[in-house]
This record gives sequence, C-alpha cells and structure tokens, in this order.
Amino acid sequence: MNCLCCGKQLKEENEFMWHKSCIKHFFDTPYFPDIEISEDVLQYIITNNINKGLTIPGVQKKLSLHLSFENHKSRLTLVDYPTGYILKPQVNEFKCLPEAEHLVMSMADKTGISTVPHALIKKDGIFAYITKRIDRVYDKKQIKKIAMEDFCQLDMRLTADKYKGSYERCAKLIKKFSGQLGFDLSEIFIRLVFSFVVGNSDMHLKNFSLIENNGKYVLSKAYDLLPVNIILPEDKEEFALTLNGKKTNIRKKDFVIFAKECGISEIAARKMIQKIVSLKPVYIDMVNESYIPQDEKQSFINLINDRCKVLA
Repeated sequence: MNCLCCGKQLKEENEFMWHKSCIKHFFDTPYFPDIEISEDVLQYIITNNINKGLTIPGVQKKLSLHLSFENHKSRLTLVDYPTGYILKPQVNEFKCLPEAEHLVMSMADKTGISTVPHALIKKDGIFAYITKRIDRVYDKKQIKKIAMEDFCQLDMRLTADKYKGSYERCAKLIKKFSGQLGFDLSEIFIRLVFSFVVGNSDMHLKNFSLIENNGKYVLSKAYDLLPVNIILPEDKEEFALTLNGKKTNIRKKDFVIFAKECGISEIAARKMIQKIVSLKPVYIDMVNESYIPQDEKQSFINLINDRCKVLA
C-alpha cells in the first residue's frame, strides 16, 4: 500500500493511508485532520453551497477549506472565502477526476516541474483531491495573502476569454512581468511539452500565474494538471491555446519554433523534449500503479505512447 500523499510505500498501514511525515508536512499537524468526505455529505455541501459562493471558480467542483485547531485536534471546515486548502470531490459527470489529477501532478513532479502541494484523501472507499494554496500563508493565528495574478489578469482579459490567446503571448507576458526570465521561459516550455504528452488540453490563461517572491514576480508552481484528453475523449483539441497558430495536429517542430520565442536554442529545446520522452517508462509505471480505472489506464498509456512517438 502506498501513501496517498507522496506515493511511496507505507511501512505501517493506517486508516488514512498517509505517512506521518506527510501529514506533518502537508497540514503542519501531527494528526490527520477530521473531515467528512462521504459522497452523500459532499454532494449535499456542493448542491447547497454553489449558489452561496462557497465553491471556487472552474469546471471542477472545488471547495475552499480552512484548517482549524480546537482542543488539541485539527479540523478542515468549509468556509466562504479563499483560505489554506482546496478540496475537489468526485463528480458524477466524469470518472476518477481526483485520482487523475493527483496522478498527473505526481507525473509532473517526476518530470522536475514544480507543483503545488497535492494529495488524495480516501474515506468510505471514495477519493477526493486536496491541494494546499500557495497564495496563502497560515501560521495558526493569521492568514497572510501573497500577491498572485493569473495570465488572464495580466493580459487584461475577462475570465470568459481564458481560451483566447496563444502560448507565444504567454511567453511575452513572462518577458514583461517575470523577475526570472530565463528560468520561467524554460519552465513554461517544459510544462507545455509535458502537457502534450499526458493529454492535458486545458492549459488556458488562468492555469498560468505569476506569484510574488522576495519582491519580484515569478511563474507560480504548476496546478490544475489533468489528462483532459482521457477524461473527455470527445475533446479533440490538444491544447487550450494556440501553439504556432494551431490547437491540433501539434508536432515536434511546433515546440522547436516556440522555443525560439522563449529564447531557448534549438539544441537545448530538442534535449528538453527528449528528456521528457525518455520518461515514458516512468509515466507508464505510474499510470499502472495509480487508482484510476483499468480502462482509463490503458487509454492513458496508449495516449502517452502516441504522443511520445510524435516527439521522438
């Protein structure tokens, strides 16, 4: 049995399926917080709070959670303002969203992409995805907000226009606002190649952000990474924004051309692409060891094989 947070083997099984060290690191408490995540309760909360502003904007149902401490116990409770944690429960419309998101986020970790803290919670046989906000710092007494702007905001666009634009425009926004140009341009290049390989066709303008760090703005850690082409096979687009003027029929040369926009040499770009392609066996092993259904596993493996052939 593996830990639902770090993915490594559990030496001692427990009801939460988390290492004690992972609980401490993720929640800053020695004990797993109390939280009710049964399907009936989650559906009740979602149904009754969507119109009350307690869900976070986005396609997935997302609940804002606050970690509180009472009588030497910790508890995650639903709140009506952005705070320390986000919970994404199962939804009836799609299969295994929590498991799929945690899988792809973990694959990104293996790739060397910096991601927000993420994990799975399981209770009564039901998984939910939990992530820790990076634009909030919580010290048990107060919550400090860190400035973070997504690319919709930086480009002065409405949320409704998050699918309008190009990745070349994203690179220009990094050049305009980032305090660490070289690193962030290389990072967005790697994230796009990785997203192509895992079928993440939802990298729109709100899924990239700059965050304040020591007085300057830098590309935030990656978040909301999903194998959309597996979850929504009817979605034939390979990217949410255009790359080299297109969203489908993406080829290796399109990434090489985009690399130039990022100030990356062709030799370096090809090496970066090859590094991700070389991780194919690792990705496939992670899919096989994941909690997504067997039919989804095979579809995902087929997609990874196909996309790596395109980039080979």
